[in-house]
Amino acid sequence: MMLKDFLRNRVVLVDLLAVLFGISSWISINGLWVELPLLVQHLPEGWALPSYLSIIVQMANIGPITYGLMRSCMKTPPSQNRSITLLLAVGCGASLALALGWDLTSVIDGKMRSTGLFICVFFLSLVDCTSSVLFLPYMGIFRQVYLNSYLIGEGMSGFVPSIAALAQGVSGNPVCVTLENGTSIIQEVTDQARFTTSGFFIFLLGMMILSLLAFLFLQHLPTARSERISSNMSSRSSATFSDALQDTSPDAVDADTISQESMTHHQQPRNKQPVKYNKYLLLSIQCFICFLSNGALPSIQSYSCLPYGNTVYHMAVTLNAMANPMMAFLAFFLPCTRQTVITALAVVGSLLSAFIITTALYSPAMIGTVEVGGTFVVLTWVVSGAMFSYVKVSVAGMCRDSGWLFHCGVLTQVGSAGGALLMFILVNQVNMFQGYYVTC
Repeated sequence: MMLKDFLRNRVVLVDLLAVLFGISSWISINGLWVELPLLVQHLPEGWALPSYLSIIVQMANIGPITYGLMRSCMKTPPSQNRSITLLLAVGCGASLALALGWDLTSVIDGKMRSTGLFICVFFLSLVDCTSSVLFLPYMGIFRQVYLNSYLIGEGMSGFVPSIAALAQGVSGNPVCVTLENGTSIIQEVTDQARFTTSGFFIFLLGMMILSLLAFLFLQHLPTARSERISSNMSSRSSATFSDALQDTSPDAVDADTISQESMTHHQQPRNKQPVKYNKYLLLSIQCFICFLSNGALPSIQSYSCLPYGNTVYHMAVTLNAMANPMMAFLAFFLPCTRQTVITALAVVGSLLSAFIITTALYSPAMIGTVEVGGTFVVLTWVVSGAMFSYVKVSVAGMCRDSGWLFHCGVLTQVGSAGGALLMFILVNQVNMFQGYYVTC
């Protein structure tokens, strides 16, 4: 009976199309991040690669900011459906280029750099960041019941690549062995991933193509058009400059936060009386948490995990990417509006982050053994990431109630960019963190 009632008020095909459309929002960057345990073994940046990618993702915020300015300043704003089509087409093209040229390198300033990967990542980040100010407003022209389907798809943009990465597995570590004649050589890994990095990126390309097709069906299929409540996109789905700032939180590893913040925004009753919160406390927590989770910690994850082996790094990345959307959904169904609880969770998460930073500073040495220390490192990454995800969504909800969402969005970006920039300097200029490379 409940299933019949559920199906009576919706068209399942439109639900499916909305889910597939939502998956494209952050699947490229999330997929790239869970593939890092393999990328750092093959590309010239080595363990410093995550710090480069974090900066590139932050630079891509020029996309949503530019789109917001265009809608605010132009007499005739850009067509939303054409903008989305172009955006997804760029995503498909960049995904294809990534699958074909992720390992292309060139000499820049006397050093080998992953030019192919960096260019592709910038365009993919541009697509993912800009999707935050395009996709949700577009779904506003459909009946409310399909919004949840889209948001489920956004959450799956982190979950799906993690499942694929777990299925792929990870390669082993090279070792130095001594032959009978006394010669020492580096023995390449004997256990390989189940499929190649290019194969993984082709999978992401396939998902991006599916999302593009899903959007075209949503736009043109008569069944989907009949589920709209308005055909006037400009009146129902305008994106201002402040929207561009408050809705974008690129973190390759935490895009689920965006979707759940948006879910909170759309589900909150409009006539709810504002609750009094400590504005400066909440905004400070949000900025600091984003400084850690969106900028600083992802940049040094390789230094924290790789001393314990590729498997530990692989598990930390993929499980953390899976825990984030799960905790964000929990924050939607069980929201927390108590500042004391949010503060306590932020403090605990910060203490766990201090341990993560300590393990990175110890690199290439380990804290404890591979078994004990490695297990604790994985648990710390997963638990801290889950806590931060819950805190960010909860703070966004409280800021929404109090009318501080714009300030929350600005400080989210300031914290994320600040963390990425600081760690980039510490990793690549100060050389505070040291990697280990097998030599004989």
